[in-house]
Amino acid sequence: MKWNSKWAWIFAMAIMVLLGLTACDNGGKPKVVVCVPVYGQSLAMGEEAELVTDIDGLSSKWEGRLVGEGLNDGFGYYEDRSWKKRIKRIIRYGNRRNENSAFAMGESLAGAFGKDTMVCVFADGRGGTAISRLIKGSYPYDALIQDIQKSYEEARERGMEFLVPAVCWMQGESDMFDYTRVNYRQILKQFAIDVNKDVKRITGQQRDVKIIGYQSCCLTKCYKFNPTDYDCYEISIPQAQMQLIREDSLFVAGTPVYHLDFVDDRLHLDGKSQTVVGRYNAAAVVDIVRQGDSNQGLYPVNVKSEGKTVIIEFNNISGKLSFDTINVIKVKNYGFSVVTPDNKDIAQKVCVNNNNIVIECSDDTKGCKVRYGANGEKNKSGRRLGARGNLVRRNASGLPAWCYMFDEATTER
Repeated sequence: MKWNSKWAWIFAMAIMVLLGLTACDNGGKPKVVVCVPVYGQSLAMGEEAELVTDIDGLSSKWEGRLVGEGLNDGFGYYEDRSWKKRIKRIIRYGNRRNENSAFAMGESLAGAFGKDTMVCVFADGRGGTAISRLIKGSYPYDALIQDIQKSYEEARERGMEFLVPAVCWMQGESDMFDYTRVNYRQILKQFAIDVNKDVKRITGQQRDVKIIGYQSCCLTKCYKFNPTDYDCYEISIPQAQMQLIREDSLFVAGTPVYHLDFVDDRLHLDGKSQTVVGRYNAAAVVDIVRQGDSNQGLYPVNVKSEGKTVIIEFNNISGKLSFDTINVIKVKNYGFSVVTPDNKDIAQKVCVNNNNIVIECSDDTKGCKVRYGANGEKNKSGRRLGARGNLVRRNASGLPAWCYMFDEATTER
């Protein structure tokens, strides 16, 4: 974590005082708004996900401390243009009010923060849309910024402070199965830079706006997908998402989603799975607010080639590595493959050794690519049949860290 421990402690104390995150409760009205939008394509807005949350009673359940955009108590009205969304809310147009991760995230945050904190959550974006049409200058991006602006202005009118610690990112499917072949990592990085600048311009906050990342896992919906192709375009987008979480200070981990259930095992998360994503995102937000950063997520930090053996070292988070074949149906070699430059998977045996995964192969591993999660049945997603893996790290938090999918070249020891 790129954060000096002394200043992290001082910053955390200041934020805790500001947000009233101590055990003390002054019993007064909310003094600060913590706003965390979810943004992306159809998974961000819960397409096909049956409602699990009573969204019409959500704000009253939390005594008005949990609200949507504009600090309004209406949830689930989505459009990529703000004026259309306003009309839907005014007339209470209920079509496409689906479960999305914002609701469970909001409830978790309302429970974690004191009564002097209001939580504002909402989803923005547009379904079936490539990343190039969701970045700055697009209608969905403008709607996102306008909803933050509207929420900020309402908070200030009520005499409350306003903070956007993060935006939750859920996009990538269209770029995978439409083969856009853009530099996804570069574009997503620029999105983070733009959001950070635009939100700071509105709120005046000094702290960065983090991007909480999930990971696209619809590899098998891509008609060209071949898991043993040395140059596998489909895995490049999950890889880019993982790399930004691992290497860029503006990104933190939420959770990958292959360990969850999808509607008809295809493209969209079901309602219950959306709530799970929301709880992971909330845990990251709490870390960001209290510590200035989050160390959630499980991913590789070093992939070494030693003859016919590959050793994968993972980031240092609490808990032990293990294979879970109950919650995620067992897949060949627990989801790992070692692909040669001539397109062969030479992985034979995979085991856990402390904080490492050791893969024994049938041939020399020099110059190979080591993958996790590049598999699955055609047109399927999720824990039963889709692109997936069985590697997890469990800890006392109750939210197991499932390993992010990856595609890493080996380095010689």
